[in-house]
Amino acid sequence: MATKIGIKELTSGDIQSRIEQAKILTESLGNLRGAAMKAGQLLSLDLDDYFPPEAIQILSQLQHQVWESPDLDLAATLRKELSPAQLQRLQDIQFKPFAAASMGQVYRAKVDGKPVVVKAQYPDLEKSITNDIRALQKIISAFCLLTGRNMNLDYLFTEIEEVLLQEVNYLNEAEALEKFNDLFSSHNWRYAKVTTPRPLSDLSTQKILCLTFESGLTLKEWMDTAPAKAKREIVAKTLLELYIMEFFVWGFVQTDPNPGNFLIRENPHPEIIALDFGASKYYPQDFRNKYVELLSSIHSSSPEAILDNAISFGLLDARESRESKLIFVELMKLGMSPFFNDTPGKKFNFKNDDFLKDNSRLSRQLIQSLKFSPPPHKLIFLHRKLGGVFAILRKLEVELDLHEYWERITTSMPLSKS
Repeated sequence: MATKIGIKELTSGDIQSRIEQAKILTESLGNLRGAAMKAGQLLSLDLDDYFPPEAIQILSQLQHQVWESPDLDLAATLRKELSPAQLQRLQDIQFKPFAAASMGQVYRAKVDGKPVVVKAQYPDLEKSITNDIRALQKIISAFCLLTGRNMNLDYLFTEIEEVLLQEVNYLNEAEALEKFNDLFSSHNWRYAKVTTPRPLSDLSTQKILCLTFESGLTLKEWMDTAPAKAKREIVAKTLLELYIMEFFVWGFVQTDPNPGNFLIRENPHPEIIALDFGASKYYPQDFRNKYVELLSSIHSSSPEAILDNAISFGLLDARESRESKLIFVELMKLGMSPFFNDTPGKKFNFKNDDFLKDNSRLSRQLIQSLKFSPPPHKLIFLHRKLGGVFAILRKLEVELDLHEYWERITTSMPLSKS
C-alpha cells in the first residue's frame, strides 16, 4: 500500500484523489490483524489530522474491530502449554470464548471449584510483530512525505513495538498484576476501593494466563442502571486518583484506556475492578519530574519558557514555525486550565462541549502546521491512558473540582483523607 500511494505520488507529483487513497487504505489496513491492528488502534488516537482524513477514518475503525481467530484451538493450546497435572486442575472449561481482543481470547473455567478466567493468545503472534510494525511505519511515513512533513518516526514505532512484544508474553502481565495487587491493597483509597484479579502463576505461561474471576458490571451496564450522581462522582474521583497514583506516585501505569478494562460492583458502595495489565509501563522518577516541570511552566511561565520546556522534553521540534509554537502554547494552557482553577469549589464539567471543541480546533491547527514534530513517543501510551480516563469521566457525566488534583500532582504525593 505504501508503494501504491507513496512511491507513485512522489514520482508523479500528482496527488491521488482522496477517494482512491481511501480505497487503497480500506483494502490494505482493513486486513490488519494482531499486532498491526493494535498499532493501528494506537495511531488512530494520536495521529488525527496528521494525515488525510481517509487514513484516520480507516485507522479509527480498527478501534472497534475484534479479531476472532479460527486458528486458536484452546484445547491444543492448553495441552501444549500446561502439563497433565496442571490440566487436571482446570475444570469445567468453556471452550467458547466469552470475550476477544486483538491479542487473544478469554474463556471461563474453574480451579478447585472456584471460577477462573483463562486468557489464551492467538498462535504465532510474536513472529509477526516486527514485520507488521515495519510495514505500518512505511505506510505512515509515505503519508508524511505526501503531506510535506519531515518527521523521524523511528522512536515512535520502536516504542509501540516494545510494548507489543511485552504484551505477547503473558508472564509479564502476571507480574504486573502481582505488582498492582500489592500497590492497590497498600493504598488508602479516599473514595472507592480499586482491586484487580489475581494471577494463578502456577497455571500461567507465556501463552496462557489464568486469573481469578471477578464479577462486576461494565461501565455501560452500570450507567444503564441510572446510578445516582453521588455514586458517579465517587467512580470518577477514584479513576482520577488511580491515574495520579499510577503515574505521579508509583511510576507504573496500566496504559490501556479501554472502558471495558474497568468493572464496577456495589458492595454496597461502588468498587472498581481494573483489568488487563499487559501494556503496563514504568516511568522513571526523572522523567516524571520533568513532566511536572513542564506542566508547572504552563501554569506560571512565559510562552518562551513553556516552549523551552516543551522542546527540551521532546514535545516540539525547535525548527517549527513561530505560528506553530504560539498555537502549541495556547493549546497547552487550554488543556491544563481545568486544573489551574484557583476558585474554591468551582467545578469542571466533563460534558463541556465548548472545551472539547476549542481543544479540537487548536489541536487541528497545531498538527496541520507541524512539519518536524512527530507524535511524542515517550507520551503516546501515557496520553492514551489520560485520554481514555477523560472519555470515561465524560460518559459518567460529572462535574469535579480539579484543583485538588493539581496540588497533589505538584507534590507527587498520594491523595489523603484529610
